[in-house]
Amino acid sequence: MNSKLLVVDDDQDITLLLRELLELEGYQVEIANNGIEALEKFDRTIDLILLDIMMPEMNGFTLLSQLRGKFTVPVIFLTAKDSEDDKVIGLELGADDYIQKPFNDRELIARINALLRRTRWDNTENDVADKPIQYTIDKLSVNRIQQSVFFDNKYIDLTGTEFQVLLTFLENAGKIITREKLSESVLGKELVPLARSIDVHVSNLRKKLPHRNDGLPWIKTLRTKGYLFVVDQQDDLL
Repeated sequence: MNSKLLVVDDDQDITLLLRELLELEGYQVEIANNGIEALEKFDRTIDLILLDIMMPEMNGFTLLSQLRGKFTVPVIFLTAKDSEDDKVIGLELGADDYIQKPFNDRELIARINALLRRTRWDNTENDVADKPIQYTIDKLSVNRIQQSVFFDNKYIDLTGTEFQVLLTFLENAGKIITREKLSESVLGKELVPLARSIDVHVSNLRKKLPHRNDGLPWIKTLRTKGYLFVVDQQDDLL
């Protein structure tokens, strides 16, 4: 079944353009012209949301805040607001990507496809054979197939991108992972100089993960080197 996208924008010319573009790519498309209408139309059949920020009645930031309290559906901000502060706010609220208008059609489709691939698991025999299904370190338990995270038997609610960041750390636990490698593994794109997207996702994940039994955080930032997911005390010496 083709993926179903919800486009939320008060500009009807934009929504018509996006509907035509996305349907040509084989997607099912729902349209909402403001945040309140989007909440009414949203359900668990929606696979991804394209979201504007500046809208009447309820802006995109408020809508995302309400959605993130209950759902982990992938969200891409598609907006004319181009300031770095707006981008960081959007990512800190839990957006998975941020694209500025006017957008390039091919880039938009590529970003959507990449995000859907990251959040859709292909449970083939090769996937199961190559990578563990379950990671358990200390009181932290992560299931790759169920996309679930528990700490001390308490559920931790992560967005799809935050879950991918955590998996990448677990696959490289105890090893230094550069920002460049993390960006390519999680976001599917090379790290642009001065870009902060991947750092914001790491920061969000760090805030949600309780500290280890020794009271220290799981994720260590190594200046000029990258990040380290700490699995034992020796790692704290790096």
